Amino acid sequence: MNMMFKILWFEDEPAWFRMEKLQIEEILKKHCLTSEIERRDGENLNVSELTSNDYDLILMDYKLAQGTTGDTVVAAIRKNDVLTDILFYSSEEKNMLAALSNGMPLVDGVYLTKRDNVVFTEKAEKLISKIVKRSEDIVNLRGFVLDNASDFEVRIKEILNICWHKFNDEQRKRLLNTTIALLERKKSWITKQVETTKSQENIFTYANNADHLLSIADRLDVMQEILPILCLEYDFTKKKEWDNFKDYYVDRINVYRNRLGHLKLGDEKIQIKGKSIEINQDLHRLLRKNIVEVGKTIDEIEKHITLNM
Repeated sequence: MNMMFKILWFEDEPAWFRMEKLQIEEILKKHCLTSEIERRDGENLNVSELTSNDYDLILMDYKLAQGTTGDTVVAAIRKNDVLTDILFYSSEEKNMLAALSNGMPLVDGVYLTKRDNVVFTEKAEKLISKIVKRSEDIVNLRGFVLDNASDFEVRIKEILNICWHKFNDEQRKRLLNTTIALLERKKSWITKQVETTKSQENIFTYANNADHLLSIADRLDVMQEILPILCLEYDFTKKKEWDNFKDYYVDRINVYRNRLGHLKLGDEKIQIKGKSIEINQDLHRLLRKNIVEVGKTIDEIEKHITLNM
């Protein structure tokens, strides 16, 4: 599972759907997940289109419009090897139970509930929690954090490139000085690479795009130089995290990225800044929250330098 929790919802009444959709979105926010909810009704129902397991959950009104019933839809979905968990609901609960027990073969991952605001929401919340918890293991956590951290690193590098091209000579000089200072600190162990870089016509562009010259920590130092320029000279709204963007990023992403990269299957705890943290649902939620927050921050920077410079 990534940050997006996808739901396919078969429901004929738009008003009831909109009301319950708000409840489901709040449930997913508690898990620090973003919702993507697609509604279909009896009129635009074409089960043959469902040929993959792209959804995390299917919610289904048992009795759809135009005489289509939920068990018919489930049978067609399963025929297409879509094995996503399904929650049936109906105001005619007895009829639904009778139809499912008499006319439908036993199917794993099919759950039942009443079409009642409170009862439906409670059942959906329990099922969502079960699905989320099923994906919360060390292998998924490591892949999830490393994938997102790698994406952030690429985007930060591109932010630096865009700012370099859009800044004036004085602003570029500040980035250049920061870059040369970073390179000088590395000189004892990469003397040859440093000298090659400094001989380039455009030192900044060469260093920023080289695979091994600047680490994410180095690029965060350059970001520390860029952000005050954006705030003071390009009308970028100053925020608390701009005061020390490097610490902000490292504390929320990098410390976890580095530790998770060295965990073994079966490890139950992770060491973060001298503290032993249990690998549990709370840690999964914290990291999803951190990634959403940092992602939004990078989005703001990307949007500003693209549209307002």
